[in-house]
Amino acid sequence: MPYQYFDSLLSPIIATFLWSLCIGIASYLLVFKTKLFVNLIEYPLAPPFLCLPAIMFAFLMGFMSADAWQNYTQARTALINEASAISRLAFVPMKSPEKQKSYNANLQAYLEAVLNEEWEKSFNKSSSPKAKEALNQLSVTIWKGSIACANGSDKQGECIDAFTSVSLMKAHDDLRNAREQRLSLGYLGSVYVKWIMAILLAFIAAVSVAAVQRGNQKTGVISLILFCSSIWILFSIVTMYSNPYKWAERLEPIPLSLILDDLKTIQQ
Repeated sequence: MPYQYFDSLLSPIIATFLWSLCIGIASYLLVFKTKLFVNLIEYPLAPPFLCLPAIMFAFLMGFMSADAWQNYTQARTALINEASAISRLAFVPMKSPEKQKSYNANLQAYLEAVLNEEWEKSFNKSSSPKAKEALNQLSVTIWKGSIACANGSDKQGECIDAFTSVSLMKAHDDLRNAREQRLSLGYLGSVYVKWIMAILLAFIAAVSVAAVQRGNQKTGVISLILFCSSIWILFSIVTMYSNPYKWAERLEPIPLSLILDDLKTIQQ
């Protein structure tokens, strides 16, 4: 939807307010300013009729809310897993100071690329080449150390024993998987058809609310205001959680930032 192209924290709230306002105005004009519903003055609809569109709208918003919250929960899990994997990689001692410094430098480069490019600039919608290269360098370092030990060589402290190598590779794989999950959730765009159906269903429900009160315009206006305010709240909640990396309820990479600060302290 259009609000996705704006990075302001309040973009979803402003957009959903405009949707709700348009739905209310269109419903009012259709019911009270056209002749389509004049017959309802003499033969009013039964109040229970308005429950049908409203219940269908509530079910649809419930499904959309569950989907948005599931993505948010998965994104939070991916962040925790990524931070955990980096912590396991960051504090494994190497045999030589030079190797340790190079290894920590790759981890630091990875974190800086992730925080500055993937999180801050692209909101995890696109992969950073620098982060990918740093991740590949970590993998090369681990494999070289394993091969050096397998060949019985300990040149310049490159050898990484089997136990340490297995632990590092497990952490490296977990890091790669967590990053891919984070980026896949960032790639997710809102399904336009789903939102169009929700807006149309909300409009039908608003029309039914106004149509039941066709004989009393003042009561109908009050009912529309209350109903459209409820629509605004529902739309706002769903949109704020529709992307876990943007807007008011976005996740913050605080665990990654803390690990980066620790690595900078160690490097000094």
